[in-house]
Amino acid sequence: MSALEHLPNIGKVLAGRLREAGVETAEQLTEIGDAEAFRRIRHVLPDDACVSTRYALAGAVRGVRWHRLTVTQREKLAREAK
Repeated sequence: MSALEHLPNIGKVLAGRLREAGVETAEQLTEIGDAEAFRRIRHVLPDDACVSTRYALAGAVRGVRWHRLTVTQREKLAREAK
């Protein structure tokens, strides 16, 4: 099992938030997907569920830095984060 911090965009802070939300490993994050991980963070830590978190999770699951997401992808993620 891989540490969350091995994924792009996942540093100590976001990894801690994910763990608080019940996501313990990179494999688990990939399995549940970025949308579900964001939903869980929003449920447990509503003040930390911002659009930047949504971008970071989406990039992590796709294996890319969040700024590599297309404008269309980021616009969609921003709408979903509201």
